[in-house]
Amino acid sequence: MAIAQRPLVTRRDMLKIFGEDRLVAVIRTATPELAERAARAMAEAGVRLVEITLTVPDAIELIAKLAGDAAFRDTGAVVGAGTVLSGAQAEDSLLAGARFLVSPALIPEMIAAGRARDALTMPGTLTPTEMVKAAELGADFIKIYPVATVGGPAYVTNVRRALQLLPLVVTGNIEYDEIPLYLKAGVVGFGIGGPLIPADVLGRGDHAALVANARRFLAATRA
Repeated sequence: MAIAQRPLVTRRDMLKIFGEDRLVAVIRTATPELAERAARAMAEAGVRLVEITLTVPDAIELIAKLAGDAAFRDTGAVVGAGTVLSGAQAEDSLLAGARFLVSPALIPEMIAAGRARDALTMPGTLTPTEMVKAAELGADFIKIYPVATVGGPAYVTNVRRALQLLPLVVTGNIEYDEIPLYLKAGVVGFGIGGPLIPADVLGRGDHAALVANARRFLAATRA
């Protein structure tokens, strides 16, 4: 008897998820074991978009493992790839099962690969020129990176005065208390790493604390 395949999570599905949650969990760890531990805690907490950065050792293999894991999928979680720096990395990630792609830079080939396979894309930009270019290339969301070093919420506010319709996302070490400030500045969502997944908590294996912290952040981004 053939086993029915689960339907692929579409780009439209992910646009809806990100519109509701406004949060991507950014997982960047020294080992794949720590990354998997973090991913499962995020999924249990209800964080549905879980990004494995390609700086994690054996990241492609971990993406494939999570994408094919029924328990992970049953929480509603979707795995994506981060720190994608080339078209080849984008293709490898998509073939492994990633359904969204994130980069710290504006990589046209990543956007093209994502659109060809009905995956969500979020390239990195810093200047208004790059933001407009990302939109022209068909990016779903436009990441501002590194936002903290160029003024944080104040920078977003200034950019939004001219670029009112672009779907801007801020990423990095966004602290819990900064979330309302960025929302007021006009961002549509967040990619959060360290504050969402504290390295010390992850290192000591405190699963309950990871889940509780993630639920707190998710409630704030959804507000």
